[in-house]
Amino acid sequence: MSDKLTQNLTEATVVDTANDRVPIYSAASASELRCMKPDNLIPDASTTVKGKVELATSAETITGTDTVRAVTPAGAAAAIAASVANYQPLDSDLTAFSSHPTYITTLNINPLFAPQGFLINGKISVTDTGSGITVAIKTLAGTDPSSSDPVYCRIGDTVRTISAALSVTKADGTNWCNAGSAELATKEIDYFVYIGYNATDGVVIGFSRYPGANSYDDFSATTTNEKYCAISTITTASATDYYEVIGRFAATLSAGAGYTWSVPTYTAKNLIQRPIYETRWLSFVPVCAYSGGGGSNLTPTNNRATYRITSTDLSVNVDQSMNVALSAGTGSPVLSFPFTVAYGTTRLPITLQDASDGSRYFPGWLGAGGKPSMDFAFDSQDAAAAAPAVAAADRIWIHTTLEI
Repeated sequence: MSDKLTQNLTEATVVDTANDRVPIYSAASASELRCMKPDNLIPDASTTVKGKVELATSAETITGTDTVRAVTPAGAAAAIAASVANYQPLDSDLTAFSSHPTYITTLNINPLFAPQGFLINGKISVTDTGSGITVAIKTLAGTDPSSSDPVYCRIGDTVRTISAALSVTKADGTNWCNAGSAELATKEIDYFVYIGYNATDGVVIGFSRYPGANSYDDFSATTTNEKYCAISTITTASATDYYEVIGRFAATLSAGAGYTWSVPTYTAKNLIQRPIYETRWLSFVPVCAYSGGGGSNLTPTNNRATYRITSTDLSVNVDQSMNVALSAGTGSPVLSFPFTVAYGTTRLPITLQDASDGSRYFPGWLGAGGKPSMDFAFDSQDAAAAAPAVAAADRIWIHTTLEI
């Protein structure tokens, strides 16, 4: 058998005559006969050695802890399928949430970590009905929410589900939010859309000129008040109900007595689909009058009058040219603002430009009383000095921010 022997195989084992083995020479001793069994021909594979390997089952592949078995295509597919089952399916509109085994319908097991006020699979829809205005929540597909295609929104610390049509409509004929006032009628106004919740009414929708509300008691229940919020249902509303701003839209209310709604063509600038807490710079018409002697015919020219509401603040820029002279200390020009301020008497700085030579100076302060129309009375910065005289065609600038 010497011609059939193989020499110097380190994997040889001591001869076992009870088994069928291939005889070989021992590398240690040429006179020692050893034999080789099939397991000795190919070593076990490792990360550094080529060799034989056992195939992993699908269960072992899904577990993912075995370090010595090889993965088959079938096992890899099973592991991928098991992994995908623990996440949101890749549907375009999140419709599979309602039947998903992990997220369920409340999203409280593995919530979407969305900031407060953001809609998931939802958007704001504003329409002029011909007899009023309707503000609604729609899905991204443009349909009403349903149990199979819901919209989600985080209110406070809880993600709420909207699974049915949700809207609020306000008809023509009312001075809603004082938007039909002399200062604002026919002017485009920014309204803030709110989502609220209470255990009885569920999720509700509303819109208001006021962006600074956090709970129901921050609104006014008076329909003509600037802080009024037109809410879909307030049957069981509570002062502590949470509300979130979810976006903003523009609309116009005509003057009385019609008070007719109209809406513009919506763009990314006048319909905002995310939480936002300030208006654009918008125009208004300051209504001017005069109290006291010497200026009853005061009707200044409004060169520019704009405002912006940011959360709980009102910023105003007014540029007016006087049409009559005002004698020092003889009366108070009354200038109205587009929103009621939150406190009583205050004093605001003004700038006056002399029409005769164009020079500007700071003549004093405007005393202001808190009411829907702000009363500005020319007063001296120095309490002991007389209020300044204002000549016809002089220009007055007011730049101020007030709490509302």
